This record gives sequence, C-alpha cells and structure tokens, in this order.
Amino acid sequence: MADFEYFYGQEADLFSFIRVPKLLFTDDRFKRLNSDAKILYGLLLDRMSLSADNKWFDKKGRVYIIYTIEEIEKTIGCANGKAGKTLKQLVDIGLVDRTYQGQGKAALLYVKKILSDMSKSHSKTCENRTSRDVKIESQDMRKSQCNNTEINNTDFSNTENNNLISSNLIRIYPPGYKAEDEADKIRCDEIREDNMSDITELKKSVMEKIDADTLKQRFPYSKDLIDQTANLIVDVLSDDVDYYIIGGARKKPELVKDQFRNLEYRHVAYVIDSLKTVTNDIRNIRQYLIAALYNAPLTIDAHYESQVNHDLYRGDF
Repeated sequence: MADFEYFYGQEADLFSFIRVPKLLFTDDRFKRLNSDAKILYGLLLDRMSLSADNKWFDKKGRVYIIYTIEEIEKTIGCANGKAGKTLKQLVDIGLVDRTYQGQGKAALLYVKKILSDMSKSHSKTCENRTSRDVKIESQDMRKSQCNNTEINNTDFSNTENNNLISSNLIRIYPPGYKAEDEADKIRCDEIREDNMSDITELKKSVMEKIDADTLKQRFPYSKDLIDQTANLIVDVLSDDVDYYIIGGARKKPELVKDQFRNLEYRHVAYVIDSLKTVTNDIRNIRQYLIAALYNAPLTIDAHYESQVNHDLYRGDF
C-alpha cells in the first residue's frame, strides 16, 4: 500500500477539484445517467473555462469545447466503447450538443446549462398555477408564488449558483463585446492613471516584504513564477471584489487582504516548494495560488513540524 500523508489544517485547499452539479444526482430528469456520465459532465464544465480563455466562440457567441473520446478514456479510465457511450448519454439527454467537423477533425461539444431548462419549467409551473385565479391575483403575487417553488431548495442554491459562468468570479463575453459607451472607457483610463503610482508603490513594498531577490537566488528556475506571485499579491490587495472563493467557501475581501498583507519570504517559499510536489493538472492557477497563499500562514508551521516528526520517526536525524 502506498504511503500517503495526512492532511493538516486547510491543506486540502491546495488541490484543484472537479465540481459536479448536485442536480445531476437529485433531479428526476437525470436519474438515467450513470455515475460516469455525471462525472464527465463535470469534466466538460471544467474544460469550459479553458475554452473561454482561448476565445473558442462560434459565430453566435456560444462557447464550445473539444474533448475527444481518447481524453474521456484516459480521464475516466475506461475502454473506447464505454467512453463513446458515456458521452452519448449526455448527448441523448440534451446536456451536450455535438457538431462534427469532418475530415478527421475532433467534434465540437456545446455543454448546456442545467439551470436554463429548469428555470423554464418552473416558470411554466408558476404560470399554470396563477392562471386558475388570474382574475384576482396580481403579477406581483405570481412572482411570489414562483419564488416558493423547488427552485429555492438546497440542490439549486448551494451548488448550482456557484457554477454559473456569469457569476461574480468569472464573466465570459463573446467576441466583439464592447463597453456600453466611450465615456465608460474614458473613466476607466482616468482611474488607471490615478491608481498607477499607488500600484507601483504597492508592488515595490510587496517585492521587499517577500524578499523577491533572495527568493530568485533560492529558486533560480522559478523567477517568472516569483514575479507572477508578487503581481498576484498586488492584484489581490488592490482588487475591489465582493468576495473570494477559498476552498469552495466565500471569504470576505478584508479577511483575504489582511492575510496577504502578512505574507513574507518564508510563506512564498513554502508555496513554491508545495507546487513542486503537485502532480495533477491545475486548471485555474490563479485560484490555486490565491488559496495556497491565503493558507500558507495557517499551515506552514504544522507542515514543517510534521516533516520533522516524519524524519525523526524514520531515523534521518
């Protein structure tokens, strides 16, 4: 049996996860999907962010992905035939549209949102209920009845809202998206100019506090990573966001910024060392680093103490 280490503190936050919507397990519409198909849907959703970064939009502004049968085989760990059947389940039920390109090219996959269909069904339910008493009920009462349907249950609010692409964390716009007017652009430029000197001073302070020069001497092959980490710290400290997601939980920006202000050389070195041991593919490196830096002051002492105890136990000292 392999010798795996225990988790200490919040070290689990250092891993990336595949999120599978809870509705796939609780909604009757998806009962006929097997577990592999539900996991595959989560994998396809995860690939969506990569496609958006690469600006893979069709003429209608819809995001598409490329996820071959060979990739499904490798990820799920199954034969070619089962991989094809698993994808076909999602296609047959309507969660995925597949467009063949021909000439040996991989098919384009369009992953559909579960919630869009659900919201329509609930809207229709609300209309049917209110139509019985249309003479005495107002439009406001119809809205209140809609809000009392199953759409407010935990299957929806606890999980699916966090998976919406148009959330406060990620916004994806199709090609050709423009600001509402030129005045918005001008105001943004003015704000950037006013804040540029403050950002420069902040970056200088961050580079000094984490002792970036010493870090680059210790990790000569990670100089770019050190610069990117410093820029990320500056970005977090200067960001104006509603919240951050750390380990799947919302954290107030004041709490995260306070933690980032206390980051020092040893914390960044600890994160860089931890990255060397990561073998799985990190899809969202920014989110990963934010979580790792946030947790570094919380876990660093426990980590090194466990290492010392492990070495003492083995008799290395």
